Amino acid sequence: MKTYSIEKTIYIEATPEFVFDKLTCSSDIVRYFPLREVISDWKEGSEVLYKGELDGRGFTDFGRIERLNRPNEYHYVYWSDNHGTARVAENYLSIRYRLTSEGRGTQLMLKQENLQSEEMYQLMETVVWAGLLSSMKSFIENSFQELDA
Repeated sequence: MKTYSIEKTIYIEATPEFVFDKLTCSSDIVRYFPLREVISDWKEGSEVLYKGELDGRGFTDFGRIERLNRPNEYHYVYWSDNHGTARVAENYLSIRYRLTSEGRGTQLMLKQENLQSEEMYQLMETVVWAGLLSSMKSFIENSFQELDA
């Protein structure tokens, strides 16, 4: 079966440590992603649950943290009950954030792998990640400026 991957890179005006902390803080994630709740103890091998609502229906992304290397990398795999697939290993998606220091800020590289259909790939590539990354960037930069003020 053919699968699809997405790679996106954005520049965030904040240190890699600050960006990493915002990527792995449950109370911050719900402020920049359209989620109701994020649950995890933020340790490698631990569960991470992203709970939200889409078109009036609740959903949960059931994940497991694969790598947590502050401030360079956060990687998790997950299955979502709103993707229309069976909850089996081959249907888990992978999301990896890699952070590198660049000038006064951070280059964030996002890689999402194992998208199962071209339709899901197109939706994530053109609509979902553009909005999510823009919201993330704004929140993190504003939070960093407030800290710096």
